[in-house]
Amino acid sequence: MNYAVIDLGSNSVRLSVYEYTDGQIRRIFNQKEMAGLAGYIANGILNATGVQKACAVIGDFKETAFKFVESSNLYLFATAAIRNCKNRDAVVAAIVEETGVVPNVLDGEEEAALSFIGASRFTDCENGVMIDIGGASTELVLFRDHGVVTSIRLPIGCLNLSIEHVGKIVPKESEWKKIEAAVKEQFAKVDWGKDLDCPLMVGVGGTLRAVLKLSGAIYGLPARNNEIKPFYVKEIIKLLKDNRSGIYHEIYRITPERLMTISTGLTILQQAIKKFKCETITVSRFGVREGYLMDRVLMNNEKYNIDEGSRED
Repeated sequence: MNYAVIDLGSNSVRLSVYEYTDGQIRRIFNQKEMAGLAGYIANGILNATGVQKACAVIGDFKETAFKFVESSNLYLFATAAIRNCKNRDAVVAAIVEETGVVPNVLDGEEEAALSFIGASRFTDCENGVMIDIGGASTELVLFRDHGVVTSIRLPIGCLNLSIEHVGKIVPKESEWKKIEAAVKEQFAKVDWGKDLDCPLMVGVGGTLRAVLKLSGAIYGLPARNNEIKPFYVKEIIKLLKDNRSGIYHEIYRITPERLMTISTGLTILQQAIKKFKCETITVSRFGVREGYLMDRVLMNNEKYNIDEGSRED
C-alpha cells in the first residue's frame, strides 16, 4: 500500500510518497518546492498571495501524488507558517476550498514529537538533544533512554530571521550582530535544568541536511557521511562573515535554495551547540513526515523498518 504525505512548512513544501508492506516502509518519491510562506506574513497575517502560493503548490503535489496513491491515502499537515497566523482558520478554509485537501495543523509539541519518532527510527537516539531548524521556528527535544523528556519550540527560524534582519542576501556585520542577539535571546529561554550537557545532537530537516552537504563539500567528506562536527559550523560561519574563499558561490553550487537562509540557520545551530555542549551532530535522513506516517497514518504500533529509497535534499 502506498501513502503520500505533504508537509506545508514556512520555507519549503515537501511531498513524500511511501510504500508500506508488513512493517517495512520505503520512501519511493520526493518532491520539494521552496514556497517561502513566512515571507508572505505581515503582522501575523498570511496575505492573499501567500495563500494562493500555498494552494498552488498543494494542488500540484496532489496531482503528482495521485500517480502513486488513492485519494484516501493522501495526507497534508502544516507547521509554523499556518499555526502562527492570526488568520489561520481562513487560510485552512481556503486550502480546503481550492485543493480539496484538509490540512492537519500541528502545534509545536506535536511537531517536535513526530520529528523525534521519525528520526529515532534511523538514528540511535539514546541520550541527547534533537534540533529541527525550520523556516519560522526551531524545535528542540531533550531525550534520555530513547524517550522524550521535554521539548520546546522557539519562534526563530532560518527564513523569518533572514527576513527580519538581513537587507540583502549576504548579512552585513551589523546584521550578523542582530541575528546573533535574537538567537541568544531565544535560547536563554530554554530552561531544562543545570545539567544540559548533550554530547550527541540529532539534526532533522532541510537546514541540517543543507549544512551537512555544504560541510561535506568543503571538507571532502564521503558522500554517505551523516555527521557534522561543531568545528565545521564554526569555520563555515567565519567564511560567511568574511565572505571569503568563494563561500557563497559554493553554497549556490551545492544548495542554491538555501543561499538566503544558510547564515541564519547556521547561527541557530551554533547557538544550540554552545547551549548543550554538543560534540557531534548526526543528521537523520528521516523526520517529521516519517513520524507523521507512523504515528498518525499507520497507527498500529509496529516497530517499523525504514528504507531510505528515494534520496531527500
